[in-house]
Amino acid sequence: VQPYSDQLHTLINRRSFLGHTSLGLGATALASLAKPVLSAASTRGATGGLSGMPHFAARAKRVIFLCMAGGPSHLETFDHKPELARLDGQPMPDSFTNGQPIAQLQNQKLKCLGPLFPFRRHGQSGQQISDLLPGIAGIADDIAIVRSMHTDQINHDPA
Repeated sequence: VQPYSDQLHTLINRRSFLGHTSLGLGATALASLAKPVLSAASTRGATGGLSGMPHFAARAKRVIFLCMAGGPSHLETFDHKPELARLDGQPMPDSFTNGQPIAQLQNQKLKCLGPLFPFRRHGQSGQQISDLLPGIAGIADDIAIVRSMHTDQINHDPA
């Protein structure tokens, strides 16, 4: 499998990159304005704490911080939609958007975009997992995939 397809390359552009990274920079700037002392080096000793509160030496050696905004789509990882794959490149049926508040997309010819990577069945359970996640596919019988969640929102953040 090629790591990137032409379709995926066109979806990643300078504007979307700058738009998503600016959110993190804005949050950092706001935090430093709200409480500047938090971003300054501590002048208290290693035993100092908050006004008389005990302070214990940190034991964590590493921190993994995951910010999932802009993470991989469920349609490219665990949520196989055969009908969407079949309709790839074709005009989007009206039944997909009827009654949805998509003002920014009105009067545009919408096309379906199927998965960029194939799905295969894995493990004894037969979980359908994208080829994008070969490590996860190897432990398909050891994980639970929740497919019963539902929302009527069409935008990512409120959903």
